[in-house]
Amino acid sequence: MYKNDVNSQKNFVYALSPSSFDDIHNLGKALASYDRLKILHALTQPKYMSELSDELGIPLTTVSRHIDLLAKARLINISYGPGLKGHSKLCSKTMCKAEIVLESATPPEPSPFFYKTEMPIGLYSECEVTAPCGMNSAAGGIGDFDDPSVFYTKERVEAELIWFNTGFLTYLIPVKMPVEQPAEELEVSFEACSETIYFRNTWPSDITLSINGKELYTFTSPGDFGGRRGMYTPEFWPLNSTQYGILMKFTVKNDGVYVNDVLKNKKTVLADLLDGKPYIKLTLEIKEDAVHKGGMNLFGKNFGDFDQAIALSIKGSAK
Repeated sequence: MYKNDVNSQKNFVYALSPSSFDDIHNLGKALASYDRLKILHALTQPKYMSELSDELGIPLTTVSRHIDLLAKARLINISYGPGLKGHSKLCSKTMCKAEIVLESATPPEPSPFFYKTEMPIGLYSECEVTAPCGMNSAAGGIGDFDDPSVFYTKERVEAELIWFNTGFLTYLIPVKMPVEQPAEELEVSFEACSETIYFRNTWPSDITLSINGKELYTFTSPGDFGGRRGMYTPEFWPLNSTQYGILMKFTVKNDGVYVNDVLKNKKTVLADLLDGKPYIKLTLEIKEDAVHKGGMNLFGKNFGDFDQAIALSIKGSAK
């Protein structure tokens, strides 16, 4: 390990390099005092400065100076709680172990990263739909069909097939990326088709995908597909109803948006979408002003032809 790092057990590793000199200096300075060592030893649980002062017999003003140095070295964390005279500093230990690696070595080149996650279709965070609409779990129907209120029930999390006429579903999908490595590609894929009564293989519908408020592309689903059972569609679902969809893949790179590997939108690039937040806001929508308002069916892992829900991945370089 050749860079400053901390793990979930609060064990911190300092590598001896110019970029870490300040951190190591602050750590050494913080530890070069018997009183500060006593404070660290006393912090078996969070304590107010006044409690540390009483317990150790150190004046409160001196404790305050020690606490500031310990916090600068990232050995403790300071939060604020109610006290007799307003807010008081509550101190807690942040490190269980600190290690300094003294060997000189060339930092290894970072390797490319790849992050992938999958969002069940029932775990949307916001929606607004119009009938005809409904949803199925892998075991049966959820609530009453053509009742938009079903979309707000807790049972929606079990959904494996969702359909509606117009409206939208919005998902907050978690992302995790290294801060120091730039992303080069974001990919989203899902299975979808149009929606009408029973099914109609020729029934166009314009479905719009947006990420973080930016429209990526509006694709036209050619139909609401049926006539044969979907590979993962349960036996309880009638054969004369929607059975499967099309797997749509959207890839956003530095030069635009690719739909099923074909460049379709040069105006929206990857830098427009990533805002540093720990999630991606993804919206699927049938707009009221769409040319083809043919509804939408969205498939989960246990319906349709593909063993996936909404899949998202991010690739990054080794720079």
